[in-house]
Amino acid sequence: MRLKTYASKEKFARLAGDYQAKTGLPLILVDPDGKIVRDGRKCAFCRRYVSGAKTKLLQACRETLAKAVRESYRWGEGYITTCPLGLILFAVPIVFHKKLRGGFLSGFAIFPEMKQDFREEVKENLKRLSGSSRALQVKKFDVKSFSLKKVKGYVTDLLALTGSAQINDLSFLKKRNEQYVQQYKIANFLEDLKRDNPDISRKILDKQDEIIRKVKLGDAGGAREILNEFLGSIFFESGMNFDVIKVRIIELIVMISRAAIEAGAGAEELLGLNYSYLTELNKVTDLAELLDQVKSILENFMDKVATIKDKKRSVRLQKMREYINQNFTRKISARDVAREAELSVGRALHSFREGTGLSLTSYINKMKIEYARYLLLNTEITLADLADELGYFDQSHFTKNFKRLEKITPSHFRLKYKTEL
Repeated sequence: MRLKTYASKEKFARLAGDYQAKTGLPLILVDPDGKIVRDGRKCAFCRRYVSGAKTKLLQACRETLAKAVRESYRWGEGYITTCPLGLILFAVPIVFHKKLRGGFLSGFAIFPEMKQDFREEVKENLKRLSGSSRALQVKKFDVKSFSLKKVKGYVTDLLALTGSAQINDLSFLKKRNEQYVQQYKIANFLEDLKRDNPDISRKILDKQDEIIRKVKLGDAGGAREILNEFLGSIFFESGMNFDVIKVRIIELIVMISRAAIEAGAGAEELLGLNYSYLTELNKVTDLAELLDQVKSILENFMDKVATIKDKKRSVRLQKMREYINQNFTRKISARDVAREAELSVGRALHSFREGTGLSLTSYINKMKIEYARYLLLNTEITLADLADELGYFDQSHFTKNFKRLEKITPSHFRLKYKTEL
């Protein structure tokens, strides 16, 4: 499908209008070679302030646009750069059927810190690209200025608009960005390894153990970071031998599956998945695809472990709450509650606060006061007996806790609300 068909004149006009209304910036649609296909409003600076543009300048401009689009596709996100004259511009790629079809460009502005030297820089660039200082005359300088933070926001807005207008495959770009970031991190780790010259075999085993530990803990973010370092280590060890890398990754997948089973994930399901994963990995012949698959496999294992851990947390929290609900009128220790959930005291207290939003003491006190409200309104029990019933030291202790939560004393609460009922 041609770019003009995919991004029709009407669709482009709507998108350019929405974008300009939001940002005040022009929008240009180009093909992968940097040729302008649709133009909501060309670069205002060149159109209004530079006359007699020479072929060399136009060619440099086209090459810059093409490069910006290619780089945005390579990174899977917006790409910020400068035009031949020195203006800030940014590109977002247009992808369909997993291929780069073109891109949107906008910006044509400067950063605030560029204002002081911008005039001289433009003159130098014009002279260099025109071959003559007379052929191109800058009439005046009236260029918009934006902070880097705001420009990044405009890039994000533009990318989102292409998705909502259904003229871009944002899921593909997200995946591509994740792949590129992973490769970038691995490359940086490789550089560190080359400098440090470590015991690489030991490092591989350490990283492998760290990944398995993260899987058991359900720490998805930590596992992903360590995976990149593990991959960098085996790249270093293998000298980028694809077959050796594949064998190392298959070994890791087997060990991760065991760790996931130990963490409580279903053995039958995971072993079936593991067989399927290993079969697919054996078919892979491309390093990029191999990295993508191992990342997906790790994510899948982590999801299984996280689901199991969520269920266990829910069951343990329910056990703790049921125990408290049945025993809140007597003295309950943190050790009692932890024992019900089969957790250490520290872990139980953390889990309880995480699940209820309250500390154990606050939750128990809340239960007591709720029960006190009921008894005050529905019985003639004395405050002294009520304090004893709820396990407080004395009536004063009960009154103090009741007033702290209800902002009124128990006797005034009974007097006020019981008569209203």
